[in-house]
Amino acid sequence: MRHLVIGAGGFAQEVAWTLDAALRARGRTTELRFFDDAVPRGVLRSGLGEVVGTLAEVTAHTHGDEVRLVLGLGLPRTKRAVVERLADVGLPWERVVHPSALVGPASRVGEGCYVAAGAVLSVNVRLGRFVTVNVHAAVTHDDVIGDFVTLHPSVHLAGHVVIGDLGELGTGAAVLPGHTLGSATTLGPGSVATRSLPGGGTWIGSPAVALRRPVTDQSVRGDARRSMTATS
Repeated sequence: MRHLVIGAGGFAQEVAWTLDAALRARGRTTELRFFDDAVPRGVLRSGLGEVVGTLAEVTAHTHGDEVRLVLGLGLPRTKRAVVERLADVGLPWERVVHPSALVGPASRVGEGCYVAAGAVLSVNVRLGRFVTVNVHAAVTHDDVIGDFVTLHPSVHLAGHVVIGDLGELGTGAAVLPGHTLGSATTLGPGSVATRSLPGGGTWIGSPAVALRRPVTDQSVRGDARRSMTATS
């Protein structure tokens, strides 16, 4: 088995470590090869593998059986851009879930997602494609998370929360029950959304107030739910 890790920074190495731990827990191993346009070639300090090329060189390493891509990038728009750039490679994207993460019944994890150590997905949770649920984040019952969303460490989402595509929630941010964050909403570190927020804005504080005025006043609750049909 071989995994081609896209990205080689600290976050990518965390994702690779998580993948290695998950596979070893199932009695399997893999060869990790890293690709990055900015990190020089060579063995990584973590010892997890070697940077063997840039993103343009990924295709040269796709031969053989059981080869998969791993997304080692954390920012929503960067994730989307890279996934689109590599669409023609023709390999599946791995779902990476740490053995210590808890995934409850009827919860679904989409293609290319990363669920870190200590994270919790409660019951009836739906993650779209390429969602990042970082260390000790909690996603509780009936939450719906759109594509390319990033939840940084210790984010807490109460029940029946919807996060639109490309959302980003900073470390320690929280959303109270039943609220929706529109597409491309950014909620700052430690901030608390006590009501639904429109898409395209940046919000900080507790309760969260607009730091940057939203582009649109339209909620994407419906869009986020529709985006999940491909992963159902």
